[in-house]
Amino acid sequence: MEITNRYNLPSAIVNNVLNDEYSRGDAHISVTQLLNSPRIVLLQRLNESNMSVDVVDRIPSMLGTAMHKVLEKGANPDEIVEERFFMEILGWKISGAVDLQTPKPTGLWKVSDYKLTSVYSVMVEKWEWEAQLNMYGYLMRETTGRRVDELNIVAILKDWNRKQGAFKPDYPEAPVVVVNVPVWSDEDQKNYIESRVKLHQEAEKALDSGGSIAYCSDKERWLRGEKWAVMKNGRKSAVKLFDSEGEADDWISNQDDRVNLSVEFRAGDPVRCSGDYCQVSRWCKQWLDEIGSGASESTE
Repeated sequence: MEITNRYNLPSAIVNNVLNDEYSRGDAHISVTQLLNSPRIVLLQRLNESNMSVDVVDRIPSMLGTAMHKVLEKGANPDEIVEERFFMEILGWKISGAVDLQTPKPTGLWKVSDYKLTSVYSVMVEKWEWEAQLNMYGYLMRETTGRRVDELNIVAILKDWNRKQGAFKPDYPEAPVVVVNVPVWSDEDQKNYIESRVKLHQEAEKALDSGGSIAYCSDKERWLRGEKWAVMKNGRKSAVKLFDSEGEADDWISNQDDRVNLSVEFRAGDPVRCSGDYCQVSRWCKQWLDEIGSGASESTE
């Protein structure tokens, strides 16, 4: 992958980005990749030599790494810092690095994961955090015998603003928030991680056999703002907007002039595709077809 420096940032920053120490070892796939869309993972692999990223886009990752290094120094002597686990699941070697493991008097363990993130991330439900930490708990238990009964995210909020809390009741009180994550049963952890492995394996098999890679789901595309609009004959603007077609139909059924009303779907915005969040959107047939480019998907 080519790394550019369009803004002529200092060499210390450029060198830090170029010398990124992250590695999943000799594993086929990591936990964070398992969480990702199989389509994105494969398109990244297929187009890596054609991809480019600017140094400025890697600064959040660089700051996150720096944050981890600082927090590692603050760990207690009995805690385990930055341990990477490897395990074979359904024929694939899976890896996952746990930021911090803390022993408890009960003989059980707490797992903490540090994230440099936004205020928005702790004000909405982040399903991927729950899934990620439970997969870590599974790898940890199966490879070391250490059982986890507490999982949390230590979120350091890069855009926290003290003044915002004065008029937003749900705004974080401090720039660091600990988010407790539910611990799944052993069976649920096993079933979930195996389901993700199978999903990625199926995508690879489809690609190897000359087939197409399954499209990303709405959740994976971060679809926002889709609505069902109730329209009235002779009127251009919506009478009312709903989050589901069923809600719109129910509302119409209770209106006296329902014969003049109909439901119109308004597509949402796939934020991940339309923004700067997906590095492979330029090679993705799903996205290219949606914007009407007519281009074909690159698998070279």
